[in-house]
Amino acid sequence: MKKIFLPLVAILVFTSLVFAGGAGTTVFQVLNMPLSAYDASLANISILKHQNPSSIPYNPYSFGFTQVFNIAQTKYSAAYADIPLTENSGLGFSFLYFDYGNMPRTYSDGSGGYTENGTFGANDKLISLAYGLNFNNKISAGVALKYVKQEIDDVSYSGFSGSVSTLFFTGKNTVIGAGINDVGPKIKEYNLPSDGYIGISHSVSAKTSFSAQFDAYYNDDAYDIKLAAETGVEFLMLRFGYDLPLKKQSFFDTNTNSLNNFTFGIGFDFKALSVDYAWLPKGDLGSMHMFSLLIRI
Repeated sequence: MKKIFLPLVAILVFTSLVFAGGAGTTVFQVLNMPLSAYDASLANISILKHQNPSSIPYNPYSFGFTQVFNIAQTKYSAAYADIPLTENSGLGFSFLYFDYGNMPRTYSDGSGGYTENGTFGANDKLISLAYGLNFNNKISAGVALKYVKQEIDDVSYSGFSGSVSTLFFTGKNTVIGAGINDVGPKIKEYNLPSDGYIGISHSVSAKTSFSAQFDAYYNDDAYDIKLAAETGVEFLMLRFGYDLPLKKQSFFDTNTNSLNNFTFGIGFDFKALSVDYAWLPKGDLGSMHMFSLLIRI
């Protein structure tokens, strides 16, 4: 199993990064949404995520809940759980629901204008099942299968995507990770927001770490570098992240507020309980305030 799986992961990651760049229009951006305030505050770096499939074997029994407030009157909730199977493997489950709220229904008035007649709703649902395996104290890997459904008024679309990842621990303080997120067939002729990534995280101390990751969203012809830092004292943690676009958005564009690329967070981390908060500025949409509760058993 190990001899087959690890080369497969390496080949898939290498292919996604080298051949990135195919232009296209993607759907189901809910697949890119952070599952927790912890993830969001650290720029949603894949190698740090609570439910990166490769990290599941290291997690105890745990249950998490997330609620988001104040982003253009939308509603965003998530629930997730990790369940150890053996000393070296585990399962991860997650559910995410994004409600876009009510929007006005418009019709052409026949003279170049529009009239409104009632409202309609739209929402996204995401269900994920992940499996992770720790081969030894140096290497772990995992896979995830996701079902996603989008409803707009009386029209709905649904499909599946898959993710594969691996983590390599070079020592007690450094971990290198790589993988592919959300690959799968087109849905109604639209591509998924697939993402190939490679990253590194280094711990300076038990409470301080720095991380960096390169992402290639090859169906969107977009690339970025994500940076994150975390530090704290006792049970209090402070987190910062920055998402630097390398394409599809000019860093020097005067209409772009670079503050929107920052993420900030604070956490209270106890042995059996973590409470996390993340603040994400979203420009004209206002700010996203994300709260998460994680219970460990």
